[in-house]
Parts: sequence; C-alpha cells; structure tokens
Amino acid sequence: MLLYAFYITLFKASKKGIWFSGVGTVLTVVSLLSLLGFNQTTIYPSLSDIASSLTIENSSGTHYTLTVMSYVSLMVPFVLGYIYLVWKVMDREPITSEEIESDHHHY
Repeated sequence: MLLYAFYITLFKASKKGIWFSGVGTVLTVVSLLSLLGFNQTTIYPSLSDIASSLTIENSSGTHYTLTVMSYVSLMVPFVLGYIYLVWKVMDREPITSEEIESDHHHY
C-alpha cells in the first residue's frame, strides 16, 4: 500500500495517496511489532549476557500501564475520524491569495 501511495501521488498526481500511505504505515508497524512479539525475538541484544537481552515482554511497562494504553488506543479511530472531518472541511474551498495577504502573520 505504501508503494502504491507513492506511485499514485508522484506519477498520477492524485490526492488519494495519503489514505493508502496511512493504512500502509499502520499495517507495516503492526506487522513489525507482531514479528517481534513471536518466539521471544530480541529487540536489543545484550553482548555480555544473552539472557539479559530485551524482548517485547521484558521491556514493556507494568500491567497497569499496558491496560491504560489499551484503553487509550481505543480512542485512535475517533482521532482519525476527527482528522478526516477537519481535513474535509478545510478542503471545501481553496485559500485565496487575498486571504493570505490580509493575514498579518503572512511571511
């Protein structure tokens, strides 16, 4: 999805690439974290004592922290929905050069 997003953005001049890149990024991160979680894969190896290497299990927070973050992560769809709605409202009418010049903060 990331490669397709680059392709349609650069070569097709489409504005839809951001949606494919967003979903592709989420899927990439989830797959990488899933791969790290399987079979006690080492994230940060210890050179002095291989048994002291960091894995997902021994480098994560306490049970309370993980529970709180689980509830916080359930709010991500609402944040994405808010971003989508605000972006849609902002793109309804294009900004004009008069609007930029009338703003005293333009540079």
